Amino acid sequence: MNIRVVGDIRKGKIQPSLTGNPIVDDALLQNFCERLRNNINSANTSIKVISDHFFDPTELTDDVILMDKQIIRDFPGDLLIPFTIIGVDHSDLVRGNVHNAISALKHFANGDPLSNNPTFSK
Repeated sequence: MNIRVVGDIRKGKIQPSLTGNPIVDDALLQNFCERLRNNINSANTSIKVISDHFFDPTELTDDVILMDKQIIRDFPGDLLIPFTIIGVDHSDLVRGNVHNAISALKHFANGDPLSNNPTFSK
């Protein structure tokens, strides 16, 4: 299983950004992904965490997507229904805070509902 982290999008009609600077966005998302990967891999799992700057709702994937809640609001909900998406606070992505994402992933893995978290799932 892969986890894709979407904090900015660099193609298509909707191109939201974390900071407005692609170089800074790269560094922030890479930091978030590394911290998430370290936390997940400490549990002895082989899950890949990938920073995805080119999310396209027309390209279906089985990956779990952690997406900035601000980006989720930019998309019509019906476009996101085919995906497994867990909303992440914008500030968590910027600050590299993975605690809430880890908690949401644990709830998702257990089949629990995710309160106060926009989630779409196939």
